[in-house]
This record gives sequence, C-alpha cells and structure tokens, in this order.
Amino acid sequence: MFLILVQLVFGGFLLVVGGEFVVRGASHLALAAKLSPLFVGLTVVSFGTSAPELAVSVLTALEGQADITVGNVIGSNLFNLLVIVGVAAMVVPLEVRRQVVRFDLPVMILAAVLMYVLSIDTVISLIDGVVLIAVLMAYFAISFRLGRLQFKSDAAAAGLDIDLVVPPLGSPWRSVLINTVILIAGIGLLIFGCQVFVDASVSIAQRLGMSEALIGLTIVSIGTSLPELVTSVMASLKGQRSIAIGNAVGSTTLNVLAVLGITSIVASTGITVAEKLFQSDLPLMIACCVLVWPIFATGRVVSRAEGTVLVVVYTVYLVFLVRSAAGG
Repeated sequence: MFLILVQLVFGGFLLVVGGEFVVRGASHLALAAKLSPLFVGLTVVSFGTSAPELAVSVLTALEGQADITVGNVIGSNLFNLLVIVGVAAMVVPLEVRRQVVRFDLPVMILAAVLMYVLSIDTVISLIDGVVLIAVLMAYFAISFRLGRLQFKSDAAAAGLDIDLVVPPLGSPWRSVLINTVILIAGIGLLIFGCQVFVDASVSIAQRLGMSEALIGLTIVSIGTSLPELVTSVMASLKGQRSIAIGNAVGSTTLNVLAVLGITSIVASTGITVAEKLFQSDLPLMIACCVLVWPIFATGRVVSRAEGTVLVVVYTVYLVFLVRSAAGG
C-alpha cells in the first residue's frame, strides 16, 4: 500500500510539472509564432491534452468496446465544460475573449449537434469520420487566421510594432523550436503522469472494494481528463487565462471532431452508439455545451460563483451515475 501511495504522489508531481511545461511552452510559442495564446490553447495544447482520450478511444474501438469509446468522449466533454472550467474559474475568475463567444463556442455546439446527427443511425461510420475530420481542418484553418489577427490586435493595443516584437530565447525560429520541445515534453509528462496516477488510483479503489463498473465511471473517465484540468488550473494561476479557456473549449471540440473522427476511420467498420448514450448522455452533453454559452457571454467573465455552479452540476451528475451503477 505504501508503494501505491508513493506512485500516486509521483503521478501527481508529474502532472504538475507537465502542466507547468505546457503553459510555459505554449505561452512563449504563441509569442514566438506571432499567434494569440487563445489559438495555441484551442489547438496545440488541446490536441496534446486530448491524447489520453484519443488513445483510449482508438484502443477500445479496435477491441470492439464501442460503449467505452463513445462514453469516454461524452464523459470527458462533460468534465471539460463543468469541472475544468469550473475549477479554473474558482481559482481565478476567467476572462473570455470575444472570439470564444462568437466563434469557438458556436463551433463546439455545432460539433456536439453534428455528433448527435451522425449517431441517429446508431453508427458513426468511416464516411462520418471523414466528415468530422474535414470540419476539424476547416476549424483549424479559420482559428489560425483569427489567431494571427488577434496577435496583431493585441500588439497594436499595447502600442507595439508586430515586426519588432522579440520572442523569448532570441531568434524566432530558435524560440519556436525550443518552446515546441518544452510543450511536447510537458504533454509527455502529463500523459505519463496521468497513467501513473490513474493506475495507482485504480489499485487503491480495488483495495477499498469498489466495483470495476464504478471505477470505470469515476476514476478512469476523470483520469483521462486530468491533463486538461492541470493545464487549465496552472494557466489560471499564471495569468494565462486565454490558454485555460482555450484548452477546455478546444478539447471539447477536438474530442468530437478529432477523437471520434480518427477513431471511426481507424476502426473501419465504424463505431456503434449505444441507445442509452444516444437517448440520455449525448443530449446531456449538448445541453451542457449550450449551458456554458450564456455563462461565457455574460460580461465575458466566468466568475467564481458561476464556476462553483458548474462543479455542483457535475457533482450531481456523478452522484446520479454512481447510484445508477450501484442500483444496476
């Protein structure tokens, strides 16, 4: 038991260090590449912190466990929107960029609705996966353009000449390279730390007599979202609130477009969507996507009180899940 506790602490330590590296690398990379931190959070950081969801989804789809594949995406998205945004806002109230309200949140809701529409026939097919990836590429292209424009706007507002902005670590290319390495190293530490932490947590849960179903519904589903949580909280503490918001919103969008898209293409026979997930959990995910829109839009700030409400909503959902599993 002592070794398991040491493993738990070590996994937590790796998560914190990885989060520090990701935030530092991402914020400096944004400056070096003349892109807004929001764009980096929405794309590069989100894709990296969504790696555990992608790995779990691909492996379970190949093994024919479609319920876990789709359930992992839905569960992770609920955790992203309710817990990650909520906890980050409870640490430091989050300022929301106008772009998030006007573009990224509508795209996130569109992705969730598209997932529902593609699931009507109970299968997300290879063709559906291609459609999801095509939407993802269009989203990335537009986000890149907006990221460049936002950087220029911020520089102008600060009275800076964009051509004279000096990136960290010297020359632009050297700075981009070094900060990309720091970012990748941070993501690697997050993923490895997540695996160590979840393995230790599962061992402790088994010793306490928790069922496999309950462990899967709680520890495993939450565990794959730990990289996003740690990164967003670290970003909030360091004043990089655009990265915190971008990571949560971007990961939610990528879980649908990238994770489901890639998984359905890899598993060429498609992904079967269980009736329960389609009738209850998927509509709940869409409802939560819509719920956060007015919260983000009101004054373009997610306050501590609003963050607390989001966490309470997730807690009620989790209690319902646990009671349903116990009753089943």
